[in-house]
Amino acid sequence: MNTIRNITTIASLELQRVFTTRRGLLLVIATLLVWALILRYLVFNAAVWLADGSAGRVIGSIFNSRLIESLLTWDVAEFSVYWVIALYLFPIFCLTIAADQTASDRTRGTLRLLSLHTTRSSIFFGRFTGLMLVQALLVLITIIATLGLVLFRDASLLPVALDTALMVFVNVMLVIAAYTAAMALISLFAGSARQATTWAIIFWIVLSVLTTWIARYYPDAVILKWLIPGAHISTLLQLNDWRSMQLAPVPLLQSVLLLGIGYGLIKRRDL
Repeated sequence: MNTIRNITTIASLELQRVFTTRRGLLLVIATLLVWALILRYLVFNAAVWLADGSAGRVIGSIFNSRLIESLLTWDVAEFSVYWVIALYLFPIFCLTIAADQTASDRTRGTLRLLSLHTTRSSIFFGRFTGLMLVQALLVLITIIATLGLVLFRDASLLPVALDTALMVFVNVMLVIAAYTAAMALISLFAGSARQATTWAIIFWIVLSVLTTWIARYYPDAVILKWLIPGAHISTLLQLNDWRSMQLAPVPLLQSVLLLGIGYGLIKRRDL
């Protein structure tokens, strides 16, 4: 019970740190401003175009685009566009928002001070939980805004839009969980948030290229790509309902594996 209470306390402090510090507020404001532009100029306009259907079918047939054909099957056009953008954009935001879980505190020496008052596992999982809550709030705000666009276009779509919104929220958060867990692990080695973000980008590129190269010569090794957070996104984009949950074990297992490795390392390494 003490561990759970400590994790909850640290998670709440992480929320406060994000929304009360200059760096945290700038990240949140920048994220929301980017999404405001996306919703206004991409989601709104593309939804009107997709809702018509005819133009999309012509382009889909010309370019043989399975993605466009999949988007045309959505009952709520706004969420079909949001789905594509969110699955790629929120993980990118995560590389910045979740980069400084332990890096700066370890460099300043405050992580060692914190460990005198609580366990290392509480710090590790508390920071992860707090950042998941921050990102859940950002995702929720953008989804509510998307619902507003749906109501503006056709209020009769509200019931199906609510169900779609919940499905999208769950899937996006599962993807974010794997990325946040990866950043928790990388932050243990980085000396700053910027360095953690840089390392994360390098690791993702190297691992993606390496697994593709290995799979070319050893086809059975293609399973290795599922160890990389975000590997299932291309498959997820083809789904438009709760069938998408059949891929939920992928980010869940990635999160558990990465957090498990991070937990083992933070218990053993010097702070």
